[in-house]
Amino acid sequence: MKKRILVLMLFIVAIANAQISSLNDLASGELKMFTPISELDGSIYGYFNIYKLEDVSETEEKYEYVLLDKNLNSVANGEFIDVKYKGYDSDFYYPEKIGSKLILSKKYKSTSAATVFNSKPYLQNFMSHRFFDIETNKMLAPFYFKDNKIIDGSRSVKKIKRVAKEEKTLDFPLVYKDGFFMFERVKGYRSLKDMKSLKAFDLDKKQKWEYVFNPNNEAISYNFMLLNKEDIVFRTFNKKTKKEKLHSLNPQTGEPIFVYEVENKSSKYSHSYTIETTKDRIVIIGKISPYKSSSGYDFEKSLGFFRIELDKQGNELSKKYVTWEQLANFIEIKKNGKLKGGYRLAAREYFVFENNTVSILTEKSKKDKTTDFVVLNLDENFSLVSTKVFKKEKDRFYSSDYLFSQKIKDGNGVAFFYKHYTKNKAKGKIVLMGGFIPVKQSAREWTLGIVTIINGEINQEEIPMTSEEHVILPYVAKKGYILLREFNKDSDYDQIRLEQLNY
Repeated sequence: MKKRILVLMLFIVAIANAQISSLNDLASGELKMFTPISELDGSIYGYFNIYKLEDVSETEEKYEYVLLDKNLNSVANGEFIDVKYKGYDSDFYYPEKIGSKLILSKKYKSTSAATVFNSKPYLQNFMSHRFFDIETNKMLAPFYFKDNKIIDGSRSVKKIKRVAKEEKTLDFPLVYKDGFFMFERVKGYRSLKDMKSLKAFDLDKKQKWEYVFNPNNEAISYNFMLLNKEDIVFRTFNKKTKKEKLHSLNPQTGEPIFVYEVENKSSKYSHSYTIETTKDRIVIIGKISPYKSSSGYDFEKSLGFFRIELDKQGNELSKKYVTWEQLANFIEIKKNGKLKGGYRLAAREYFVFENNTVSILTEKSKKDKTTDFVVLNLDENFSLVSTKVFKKEKDRFYSSDYLFSQKIKDGNGVAFFYKHYTKNKAKGKIVLMGGFIPVKQSAREWTLGIVTIINGEINQEEIPMTSEEHVILPYVAKKGYILLREFNKDSDYDQIRLEQLNY
């Protein structure tokens, strides 16, 4: 049996106790998608697999699906026929789960090369969607979004490129407590003036409500910042007035609970941020740079971090800032945010705990290089109290070595995961940009890092993740576990297993 270099000591229980499944044994065909499925609260429901079986005809192709629960038990499987369009490739997107249904989306991408007569073939791309009913194990009929309406069925295969080019947006379903939105993104540099409202649909694809955020047909971009069981918060930015606003909506009616203005032409700072929630607060947290109406937040001119706390009605409870000068008491950093060697701190994730303390995971970054992680711990007043540096090798190939995180201890702790490469030479094969390459002399072994932050206490464990014959990749799993997928280039070995973590 192959030699696995997996040191599963105190942090992970023995492999003998792991829950194991083989993706090859679940279905026939070519595996097209293996992905976790999340509930609205971020917890893992299970995993969804799609296998390509065969081309039925010039316009049809057959797939097989397998649904696994969070313990890797197979709970549903079946086959379905999908439309095939000449001159298009296609990819399935991460399924959205709402109640007992999944929304499965597929993007069709034109394979045409850019020419004088067709300079922008990406304008011919389009989306298709369908529901999967978990309770009845049925893949339902496809539908698509056009002219602000949901249309049942598939687009005709005739003159598809001309029809698709006339559609100005690509649409992506995003679920909330009682239904889903069709989140539209304009193709290329087309006008934003037609983006007028946000429409919510129920599980029968009927419109429930509409919130008009652009009544005057201005150039306004928008994106969702927060969707969970209780909150809908999305951001709008007016290209003309430069006003950036957060809209909090009632999930039942679409009525605004509040509209909070983050910045405008008179602002001191430009902001880059995310939104987190606790039981009674909405937390806007991120980085700042000197205000620029034209370009917005500038990483190279970053001044530090900020936190704005709102109650659930939008009343501002606090607004706090931490500058690089304040960090200088804990780490070697200049006023302009530069570290030794010209690196800067790139924020990877913000952990907001129920006791209102915060930990910020950053990574030293410079152009295409990354190195050490630095965790900044702040108290409930957003004052820096400690830092922790996790050393790792310089990496020139990836924008970040950070993977994902899990909240633990009822929201008062977190476990986050990262990868990094060692100086040791690897054997076998590795994955680079989604494809297999033989390991050469310059290739390095890689390590999985697991860090927990619980009540301000930080612990770290690193596990070598190199196999001589196979690739090992980590995935997010149910609370207290991590999923490891081990496979080879020829797909004759593709195994997944759950490993328990000792928090």
